[in-house]
Amino acid sequence: MVSLNLQFFTFLNMIIIGLIIGVFFDFYRVLRGNLNLKRIITDIFDLLFCLFTMLIIFLTLIYSNDGLIRIYIFLGVILGQIIYYYFLSNFIILFFSKVLVLIYSCYNKIKGIIVWSYKKLKILVFRSKKWIISIFKG
Repeated sequence: MVSLNLQFFTFLNMIIIGLIIGVFFDFYRVLRGNLNLKRIITDIFDLLFCLFTMLIIFLTLIYSNDGLIRIYIFLGVILGQIIYYYFLSNFIILFFSKVLVLIYSCYNKIKGIIVWSYKKLKILVFRSKKWIISIFKG
């Protein structure tokens, strides 16, 4: 028989896992919404997300109560999800959206610098080539 303390500890762990899964889901949702992936790729990533979620829950169960599955496990995950979506989801989605915009902006700036540098280097090499050829013909 499992002690009440262990059951309570497991229940709290499952609430925390519900919160963590909510964060991962919102990150995935923001990322998926901005990448415009094909339907089959989205389906594959959905399946991978479900497998990842299942793995997290399973590993937490192994850690907290040797893998015993009881009804309070599901209630804890569901309660964690409810708490997350009512109190944290909007802030996390806004945060991930801003981080994604920042990453995209940095990527575009770095890409612009590399393209500009490449063009300048190309012009320099072309002019140097012309100068060297004019010296030898000259």
